[in-house]
Amino acid sequence: MRHLALVLSCAAILGGCAPAPGTRNDGAATNGAGFDGNESTDTGTAASNDVARPYALEFLLAYENVRSAPYYPLEGLAGICWYGDGSLYICDEKAGRVHGYSPADDLWFQFDSPGTRFFRPVDVQIDHFKVLVLDMEGRSLLRYDLGGAYQDRLVSFAHLDPGYDRLPSSFDIDVDGRLVFTDASESQAVLLDSFLAIQTTVGGPGSHREQFQEPSGVAFLNDGSFVVADRANRRLQHFSRLGYLEKVVGGEFDRHNALLTPQGLDTDPDGNLFVADPAGRAVHAYGPDLTLLFSTDSSLGLLASPQLPIDVAVGPDDLLAVADRDRQAVLIYRILYR
Repeated sequence: MRHLALVLSCAAILGGCAPAPGTRNDGAATNGAGFDGNESTDTGTAASNDVARPYALEFLLAYENVRSAPYYPLEGLAGICWYGDGSLYICDEKAGRVHGYSPADDLWFQFDSPGTRFFRPVDVQIDHFKVLVLDMEGRSLLRYDLGGAYQDRLVSFAHLDPGYDRLPSSFDIDVDGRLVFTDASESQAVLLDSFLAIQTTVGGPGSHREQFQEPSGVAFLNDGSFVVADRANRRLQHFSRLGYLEKVVGGEFDRHNALLTPQGLDTDPDGNLFVADPAGRAVHAYGPDLTLLFSTDSSLGLLASPQLPIDVAVGPDDLLAVADRDRQAVLIYRILYR
């Protein structure tokens, strides 16, 4: 199949063994697509001139859901993340599996089952030399080694705060070991300290500021603050390190709002934020000050355009992976920077 051939031809790129066009400093862009989002109505100072700003995505390859693929079948793609060496980790929420790809060996492998009756992996992140997998059904954060061997249960959300029925839907972890997760049951975001004890809780059901409807994605920024994807309210909410509201981006009454159902979030080393938007069939890029930089559009072409992007992950060498649930495929792009 055409897509599978493209995967094989580009394996060296993912492994860091070959250059690809459109890298950050080459001053040229080919086959990139996106439109400038400077019409955003959210106020804020422009990003510093020394910060690289993404302006488009260049499609590289797709891991399609074909029978000959070692990860087949993909049934319900969810969270996705990279490791620094180019290893890729993918959650299949419906099938109850986590897949890994090692570029060094050009090998796909499957993670151990944690032994629970129902396993629903919805998000995955890297913590140093460990892979953390969020089991929504088991209300647990599970720890694996980089090869997919099960280690232990790091957090039990059911016992974290006995007064609440916590239902974690996404999470992120920062360099200090702090963890933040979204709670679909209580419509909250909960921040844990480096000892994994509750530091603060923000939100509650509703559409006012500091309230959420279907919080479905979260990401730490470089300064330790964090952003929550408030999906049903069509907005992002930015909170400080201590959990105080800093900014609201988008919303139902913002006529320039590009967001329809913001979900998966991730940041690059310069602090730019990438947002998966399933209903919008798009990926949006925001600067460190959360001004809209661009959104993908149909100019990417049929094979390269996301159809139902659930999550995004920024990888090494300016790579961006997108989990597309409609196509049941993982799309790989090069981020083009000014």
